[in-house]
Amino acid sequence: MKTPSTYLPSLLSLLFVAMMGASILTLLPLWVGAFTDLGVFSAQQIGWLAAADVIGIFLSSASAIFWVRRVQWRPMVLIGLTLFLLANLASIGNTNFPALMLNRVLAGIGCGSAYAIALAGLSDQPKPQLAFGLMVTAQVIFGTIGFFAVPRLIQQLQIDAFFHYLNGWLLISILLCILAFPASNREADTRDARQLGTLVNARALTVFFTTVIYYCGVSAVWAYLERIGVNLGLENAAVGDLLGIGFAISGLGSLATPLLSSYLGRIPTLLLAMLVQVATMAVLIGGTTLDAYLLYATTSIVFQFFWSFSLPLLMDQFNRIDQSGRFIVLCASAFKIGEILGPPLAAALIAAGGFAAVLSLGMGCLLLALAMGLAVERWQLPGAGAPVHAEAGAA
Repeated sequence: MKTPSTYLPSLLSLLFVAMMGASILTLLPLWVGAFTDLGVFSAQQIGWLAAADVIGIFLSSASAIFWVRRVQWRPMVLIGLTLFLLANLASIGNTNFPALMLNRVLAGIGCGSAYAIALAGLSDQPKPQLAFGLMVTAQVIFGTIGFFAVPRLIQQLQIDAFFHYLNGWLLISILLCILAFPASNREADTRDARQLGTLVNARALTVFFTTVIYYCGVSAVWAYLERIGVNLGLENAAVGDLLGIGFAISGLGSLATPLLSSYLGRIPTLLLAMLVQVATMAVLIGGTTLDAYLLYATTSIVFQFFWSFSLPLLMDQFNRIDQSGRFIVLCASAFKIGEILGPPLAAALIAAGGFAAVLSLGMGCLLLALAMGLAVERWQLPGAGAPVHAEAGAA
């Protein structure tokens, strides 16, 4: 049994690794903006560079369902984080598109293997929904600091500022993993390979593709949210500051989810989260006559708050679908498929319909994800109510 002296450091190491697993998406608006201002790559190349890390994360995290409960966690996480760090170093000063794409895919492969293990570790916690909420909060802290610091670093170092910022956090994460990364709480089942087929059913596929579609829409809008602010006439630094403020506030969203879902129930909470995000996109499309700063500040902050608010609900659907602790790792794959599709789709739509087309894509994806998520919530999932998955926010 873990004592506070061992539990808290191991939880902190899990949170840091999970934080780095979402690091590229967290700063994606600044990432896209910096590539655009660099003036070296085409709009379509920028869309693919925005998705490159995600491709690598998907490749490694999708396979984790086969090995996540079979390998020793600490060595695997350290290998993954080190590969991520080395690929960042190799990306510094690199403006060759094929070479940079390869470096970023390799970075994603290292990141994804560590991220999958961190998700499995968080699902082992006594209150998984709370653990996932803390994970989102850690990602918010990372992003809040980044949105204030990175734009100013970019003025001096251009796109290389991202790689230095990532590597600073990676070094801290690697140190924490050396000192305190936990082992799996669940033994690997020798029948895992045969039992995988039982996980691939209508309920599991609906849970998976709900998150894919949600993240396709969210990442498409998020990738160009910085450009949307600039297009409204705001300066880059002002946009970065507003995104940073929104990110700081959004941390409260993930922590509020267990409380509100316990009070209202899971279905009303999911409805609230999705419909408010759709409303912010609609306002951005139709609110061009409003004060630009107030419009962008309000919509970007509310959008980020309810994005963070939604994640524990979606992740816990994965956690409740089976008792083996393996299906949760496919949550990362669902995130990444959505992130792979979103930015290139957005880049293609901008040429035809501008930012309004991107926002319309986001609204359509979120409404479809909401319909699918509501169907999932009406099922009694196999893991619901089981002691190992007891949660504060179960309705």
